[in-house]
Amino acid sequence: MDEWYLLRSKPRQELRAVENLERQGFTAYCPMLQKKKARTEPLFPGYLFLQHEAFEDNPDYGKVRSTRGVMTFVRFGDEFAKVPEELLEGVRHQEESLKDCPAFVEGQIVEFADGPFSEIQAVYLCERGEERSVVLLNVLNREQRMVVRTDNLRKQS
Repeated sequence: MDEWYLLRSKPRQELRAVENLERQGFTAYCPMLQKKKARTEPLFPGYLFLQHEAFEDNPDYGKVRSTRGVMTFVRFGDEFAKVPEELLEGVRHQEESLKDCPAFVEGQIVEFADGPFSEIQAVYLCERGEERSVVLLNVLNREQRMVVRTDNLRKQS
């Protein structure tokens, strides 16, 4: 029975690695997280999953290792890191359920990730286009509406 193995990809080459592995006939999987409507990024940057039979003394080991975008297999000592099928099914389920889920909801407390307002809290009001959001910021005891880049907001920690 084929098992899932954890691979390390070269930086920001997860999708390239998956594409090249699939061209060679392997089953590869890289869970994606939808950041905004038109943009996705890997859920686990630098990692992907490969389904295959045991790799001990297997000639496909070299093929996988030399695939563009693949850095190496993840190992624990001499053992290849194997990932249970049930775990990947859970990841796939989460990946599907997050596709249409908005990053923030109206009234949610958010904070700025960087810049002059770094770590200052605001109240999320609404989305303004693809990349901007409207927040309510308390400045000198007055609430001010601000239009900011959505990628500069994060959930309150």
